[in-house]
Amino acid sequence: MSAQASSFKRLALIGLGLTTVVAGLLWVGGENIARAVKQQLTSDMFVAKDGDAFDPGLPVGARFPALSARLNAMPVTDVSRLVGDKGMIFIAVRSVDW
Repeated sequence: MSAQASSFKRLALIGLGLTTVVAGLLWVGGENIARAVKQQLTSDMFVAKDGDAFDPGLPVGARFPALSARLNAMPVTDVSRLVGDKGMIFIAVRSVDW
């Protein structure tokens, strides 16, 4: 066997051995490793407190402001007619010209 073939065989065995060790570690501690990776990736994903000036809208329980709209060609000025048993979601689209 040539020196080059022997060297290649040695490298292949080392690679196979390292792959086996890594696979064994993942098999035994895969859940812990996955949990640690997830923790590392998401550790600074969320902020503890909203400190910017953006105001997303009305606070929960606040009175809905007056509006003027049409529903099935009927004028709507009071949203209480539209609220169902489970509440209502109101989505406003600004500056739409049909």
